[in-house]
Amino acid sequence: MWARRRGFSALLWTLVAVLLAAGSLGSLLLRQLADVAGQQLVNPGQNADAALHGQWVGAEVALWLGLTAIGALGLALGLALLRLGLVGPLERLARLAQPHPSPADSANELLRIEDVLQSLRRDLGRDQADLHAQLGAAQALRDVAEQAVSHLQQADRLALVGRVAVGVAHEVGNPLAVLVASLDMLRQYEQDGAPVDDRMRCVERAEQAAQRIHTILADLSEPGLHQTRQKDRPCDLAAVALRVVQLAEIHPRCKQLQLTLAAGESSHPADASASHVEQILLNLVVNAADATAGLGHVHLSITQEDTQQVIAVADDGPGLPAGDPERLFEPFVSTKGQAGWGLGLAVSRRIAQGYGGTLTAQSPPAGGAEFTLRLPMPSAQRRRSRIQHA
Repeated sequence: MWARRRGFSALLWTLVAVLLAAGSLGSLLLRQLADVAGQQLVNPGQNADAALHGQWVGAEVALWLGLTAIGALGLALGLALLRLGLVGPLERLARLAQPHPSPADSANELLRIEDVLQSLRRDLGRDQADLHAQLGAAQALRDVAEQAVSHLQQADRLALVGRVAVGVAHEVGNPLAVLVASLDMLRQYEQDGAPVDDRMRCVERAEQAAQRIHTILADLSEPGLHQTRQKDRPCDLAAVALRVVQLAEIHPRCKQLQLTLAAGESSHPADASASHVEQILLNLVVNAADATAGLGHVHLSITQEDTQQVIAVADDGPGLPAGDPERLFEPFVSTKGQAGWGLGLAVSRRIAQGYGGTLTAQSPPAGGAEFTLRLPMPSAQRRRSRIQHA
């Protein structure tokens, strides 16, 4: 219907255009004829004839142009009439000739669409079930992983407890050996009727060993440089070394060692706890005894270098193993096989570093092994030493 209305509207406008063009052409011809007649009346003669001829030529050109325009408009009118009268009805007949779906076909199409939707719904349900199953499996794996992590954490805690226990056993071992040896010696003195002074020295050594065990155990509950060690800080490195030599003489693993001590001065003050330094030096002497099978020679020498006190513990054993000597200071690295814990040197270096000192190892050209402990002097002595060296 809307196409038909547009066709009639186009035809109407075409007719109006044709009428307007015809009226314009007629008006133009009348004006040309009037001009020609006027020129003849006003200017008779040859000039008038020429002018009249020119006017007629212009009128003829205008006439042909007008006729051409009217022809074009007429052609457009004919095409519009052809569209309305022939092409439009043919198109409508063609549309009518096309087959239209019947109600049965429409119902079948709806059924097919419903089947497709049902199939998609079933696929979606299966996908959701698979997703739920995968989520359940993932949750189960997560639970297993959490249990594994919990077990690993518990194993780590147990391993840490085991390491602490091994460390405590190692550090307590030396003073405990001194304690047992002192008690055995005291018993022997009692049987032999030794002088009271000898028996009292055994009691004092046993008491000192027990005190060191108590201090080592107390260190476990205190961070950093333990307050239980501050009461004997600073210390005289020479006096501590002499006490270590005396303890080694009764230590079961060091009884047959040849121990010597060389100190350049009567006093070597070090800014460290006496009990900590004794713990380090006794570890080094016992290690030297193990390296020489308890029958070698161990020499302790004390010197002062600038603002540090230096004590070296050298033995005549087989020397350090091949490789990097720094590995000896790693926890649980031992050259004694199953007989060693691999903790003494690691603990000793940690103690030395806690006081701003160092503990190193080297193989001297003459053979054997040498461990060097460097500790800072007390602050007052350090200032005096800097002034003297300045």
